Amino acid sequence: MKTLVAFILSSLLVLAGFGTTDASRELTTEKFRSGVSGRVTDRNGAVVVRARITIVARSSNRSVNRTTNDEGQYVADLEPGTYDVMAAADGFKTGSRKSIPVLRDSRSYVDFVLYESQGVTPAR
Repeated sequence: MKTLVAFILSSLLVLAGFGTTDASRELTTEKFRSGVSGRVTDRNGAVVVRARITIVARSSNRSVNRTTNDEGQYVADLEPGTYDVMAAADGFKTGSRKSIPVLRDSRSYVDFVLYESQGVTPAR
């Protein structure tokens, strides 16, 4: 009975990653970098290509700019901290998210749904 319990415990430790070699752990552990990623779409779910993303560090007021790709996605590697993130595109109202935490070795996901801006009717 003690042998069975010891076998079960050692199997659980191996499955949890304890008692494995560094080489095998490295193959199964994903490496993350700190930062913000997301996707920008319109209210119908269509991607917004070339949306301008501005990320501002709350501690220093320094900003990082990105542009969405053909899938409406953006990625920014950042130092850990708290950030405000804005998304803007021609013909759309600007979207913003405040106080987004970015933790060490993690990525925060900030998606935006942008709404069409109201056009100004020209005077006749």
